[in-house]
Amino acid sequence: MSASNTGVAIKGAKRVAAYLKRARQESDKAMNTAIKVEAFRLKKLLQQNIRSGAPGGKSLSSLSFIARRKERVIKTGGGSTVRQSPNRKPLARMAMGIRYRVNSYKPFSMSVGFVAPPGRVMNSKQGTWARLAKKHSTGFTSSISSSLREDIIRRGGILGTITGGSNPFFLKKSTRKFSTPARPIIDPFWAANKNRVHGNIKRNFKLKLRGLELPGR
Repeated sequence: MSASNTGVAIKGAKRVAAYLKRARQESDKAMNTAIKVEAFRLKKLLQQNIRSGAPGGKSLSSLSFIARRKERVIKTGGGSTVRQSPNRKPLARMAMGIRYRVNSYKPFSMSVGFVAPPGRVMNSKQGTWARLAKKHSTGFTSSISSSLREDIIRRGGILGTITGGSNPFFLKKSTRKFSTPARPIIDPFWAANKNRVHGNIKRNFKLKLRGLELPGR
């Protein structure tokens, strides 16, 4: 920079341009990281909420006595079996299907829930989780097949009566369907957390620019 009677000449434009470019790159990188960290936090929190049976702090309708007792053995992908606790939370296994994905950065857009992970398309298994979530969000009815009725009767014969002498496995011949209550997952979770998202991203962005460790990393 030099001065004269007629004005000031500022030189070094290339150095200034290079500095501004680096600053923009660092800012973009900090924002991208801030968004990813918040998306990952929401994913982990949603999984925890589902496993505890209370997405967004709202408890899901409890499983019926028959639902808790009629299927106590499930098959895993490796062919082995795992016994389910009759006291398990409803839809707890749905936590396995939760993912997050950053759709774009400018403007930023991210998805958390039953979605495909970053850089992938939704496969059949993820599609199944999404369909189940949609189905359970509104509730549904299912027909009682002959084999299911026989299985319920068999389980009732094994477990017998409960306190008071009644048998919760007793089905009237006229009972042809089971009704499953609505158990929404995404809507109550988002309602409880949406007001914090933008603030968390801004905080993460400022911390990252300052070179500090982001929470949850």
